[in-house]
Amino acid sequence: MKPALPSQLRRSRAAGLAVLLVELATAPAISSAAAAKAPASSALYLVGGTDAASAATIARVASVDLSQNDRFSEIAVSGHHILLYGSASQSTYPEVASTCFSASVEPSSLVLSDGRSGSCADPRLQGQEVLPVFGVDKDLKASTGGPSAVVRIAHVVPRSPGYRLGPVVMTFPALAWGDSAPSWTYGGGDLWLYGWDNPGGADLLRISATTGDVVQRVRVPKIWHAVLAYNDEGLWMAPSGQTGSPEALYLVAPGATHASAVFHFPDDGFAKWMLGSGDVLWLNAQPRPVSKVGVVWMLRGPKATPVWHVRESPKIAQVSETLGGSGMIGNDSDGLWAAVPTAFDQQLVVRMGPASGLLSAEVTLRARYPGSAKYLYLSPLTSWRGTTLEGSFFLLDPPVPPPAGASTLGRFSALYRVTPAG
Repeated sequence: MKPALPSQLRRSRAAGLAVLLVELATAPAISSAAAAKAPASSALYLVGGTDAASAATIARVASVDLSQNDRFSEIAVSGHHILLYGSASQSTYPEVASTCFSASVEPSSLVLSDGRSGSCADPRLQGQEVLPVFGVDKDLKASTGGPSAVVRIAHVVPRSPGYRLGPVVMTFPALAWGDSAPSWTYGGGDLWLYGWDNPGGADLLRISATTGDVVQRVRVPKIWHAVLAYNDEGLWMAPSGQTGSPEALYLVAPGATHASAVFHFPDDGFAKWMLGSGDVLWLNAQPRPVSKVGVVWMLRGPKATPVWHVRESPKIAQVSETLGGSGMIGNDSDGLWAAVPTAFDQQLVVRMGPASGLLSAEVTLRARYPGSAKYLYLSPLTSWRGTTLEGSFFLLDPPVPPPAGASTLGRFSALYRVTPAG
C-alpha cells in the first residue's frame, strides 16, 4: 500500500483509498487557485526495451511535477477527468487517518483544479457516491480476543456535511487487521464488500452504490486475500499468492445467490492479477511452485471460455513480485498497462494488447527520487498507481516521506500521461 495509509489493509486496485476512522474531522477546503499547478511538461521518450514479439516504438509522454504537494497517493477516473486523492496521515493506526484531499486533473493539460479537503469518510473526495469506512470499536470484543474492527458504509446526501454513515455491516478482529480486513471493488452500480472470515454471517455483501443500503448477502467460498474484479458477467473472485489452499476462479453473477467455480488453476495455482471489461476477463495464472512460468489468459463469458493464453513475460512477473495483487490496470479499449520498476529510480511502462496478449514496452521513465537502494522492492516506485482514459495511461508516482533519521528519500511525486505512438 501507499505510505499514507496502513500497509496492512487489503483491497482491490479499483476500490480506491481505504477509509479508516474512529472520529471524523473536517478541514477547510483548498482553493482551486492553490491546487492549480504549472502547465505539464511534454517530451518524447525512447523505449528502453521490448519483448521479442513487439517492435520498438516512441510513446508520447507529458508530466506534471507534484513534489510540492504530498497529499495525493491514489488516482482514478471521475467522469471525463482524472481524480487525485489521498490521506494526510502517515500513521499506521486507523484512528489517525481522518483528513483526506482531492483534486481534479484536466487530461489534456494535466492542470490541477477543484482542490478539496475534508473527512476521509466523504465519498465525494474519491469521486464516489458510497464508500466503506473502517474503524475500531474497543467495546466490541472479537472472538479471537481484543477489539473488533467495524465497517460502515458512507453515502452522499444533500444536507451538511454532504454524507451520512450507515450502521455496521461487517466486523473483523482489529488485532489481525492484515489477515482479516475485507476487500472490495465497484461494479454494476454496486459496491461489493468481501470479508473472508466475517463472524456476522455472509461473506459477500452487495451494496447499492447510490443509497449505501445492503441489497444482497451471499455466502461464498472462503478465499483468504482474494483478488476481485468485475465485468458485465458479474463479480469474479480468485485466490492470490497468499491464499493457502487451492481454490478455483469463482463468478457471482448478477442476482445469483451463490458463487460458481468456472475456471481451475493448474498446479494449485493462483491469480497474480485480474482485470475485467465488457464480457472479458484477463487473468495472470501462476502455478506452484512459483519458479514455474505463469500464463496470462483471456477468458470470455460466464463460463470463462479461453480465447487466448500466452506465457508470462518477465516484465509482468516483475509487477507481481514488487506489487502483489492486481498489478495491471486498463480495459479492452485503452489496453492493459503497468509501470514496472527496473531500478530504484527507474520504471518501464508496458502495454499489453487486450485482444492478443502481445506486450510492448512503451517508455522508460526516471523518477527524481534521490539516493539508491540495494533491493528493488524498497523503491518508492513499487507504490505506483495508475488508471486509463481515452487510450492513454495516467501514472502517479507517489510522494514518499523520508524515514525517521534518514535523508535518502525526497518528497518527489509526479503525474505522467503516456499515449502510445500512432
